[in-house]
Formats: sequence, C-alpha cells, structure tokens
Amino acid sequence: MNLGGLSLKTMIQLGWDLNGDEMMADAPKWLDDGRWDVVAKAPIEVANQDQADIDTLRVMLQHLLEERFRLKTHMEERPINAYVLSAGKPKMAKADPSNRTNCHDGPGADGKDPRTANPVLNRLITCQNMTMAQFALELPRFANGYVHNAVMDQTGLDGVYDFTINFSGAGLLQGAGAGPNAEPNGAVSLPDAISKTMGVKLEMVKRPVQVLVIDHVEEKPTEN
Repeated sequence: MNLGGLSLKTMIQLGWDLNGDEMMADAPKWLDDGRWDVVAKAPIEVANQDQADIDTLRVMLQHLLEERFRLKTHMEERPINAYVLSAGKPKMAKADPSNRTNCHDGPGADGKDPRTANPVLNRLITCQNMTMAQFALELPRFANGYVHNAVMDQTGLDGVYDFTINFSGAGLLQGAGAGPNAEPNGAVSLPDAISKTMGVKLEMVKRPVQVLVIDHVEEKPTEN
C-alpha cells in the first residue's frame, strides 16, 4: 500500500470510508495541516492475492494510523445535515418486476443520451426495477459531491419503478439566482432533477447519523 502527500484527515477518511467532513466529529483543527507518505507492506496472505480487497486495505490503514498516530476512535450517533427522500407527486413508470434490478451510469435500453445535446447536464443515471428504499441506498454511490452519507427513504412508496435522472455534477453548479431549477450556466442540481423527473423530493434535514468520533490522536507519528 503506497499513499503519497496525504493529510492525516484524508487518511482517516480513507481508512473509515468517510465521504465528507461532517462524518468525522471532534477532530483537532491541525488534522489537515501536515502531509504524509505511507508505504506499508501487506501481510503475506494479502500480498499473494492478485488484487487486494478494498475493505482489507482500509482495515490495514486503520491499524497503521492507530499504531503510529495513537489514534483512538469510536462510532456515535450524532445529528448532522443529511438527505431524506420524501414523497411529492410521483410520476415514475411502474417497472416490470421480472426485469433485473439495477442502477447504472448511462442511458437506458432506448440508447438515448441527453448529454449529447446539453453537455452541462453531464450525469445520467438509469435505474430499472428499483424500490425507493433501494434507490436511497444507491444514491451515495452515484451522487458523490452531493450525497456524503446514507439517504433515508421516507417516501412511503411501495412497488418498483423505472426512471432516468439527468443532472449536472456538483462541480458544474455555479452561483444561484437563476430560478429554482437552473444555475447561470444551465446546470441542474441532483435534487431538482429528482423532483422534476421522478416527482420525489430529495431534501436536506438534520437527523441522527453514525459518525466517527476522534477520541485521541497525536500530531506526530512514532518513529519507523
């Protein structure tokens, strides 16, 4: 495992698979100051694998940080800003339950790709035979930049649906004040696209979420 030029905060986020600063609590302000290189040799049973499992590498990084930086943590439920899905006026197509359940980047079976006509809407997610609970679970994987923690399904909707969402990556959103759905450059946010396409609301609320609490960490690692 080789990591170069990373802050201690970034290494903790990698080790515990945290998608945003709000998923870490009680971290000292200096955690993002220094930069470190990590070169670690994997145990023989891991090194002999063609491709080490990402979860195994995360645990290795956790142990390394605990040993070298005397890092002590625990998980705790704390109120933070997090998304919920709630029912608006659903307008999704009912799915054929015999089809395979999946969400993927790109167009659906018809092959139509609206990104060709409007490149600023550069994200396209097609979901097939999905419940709203399944879609809530999928969102953090597809909506990086928007969703940094688990989404709670509060729609109360039963059944399975087919739908396609076309929106702009978070980096393309520039400023505000051009109406509820569009940014000055024509970008459309994920929540606006979900509302327009699916008739479902993706809303930010304050709710309890499991976060990593930093109990103790030392600014300098122990010697090699």
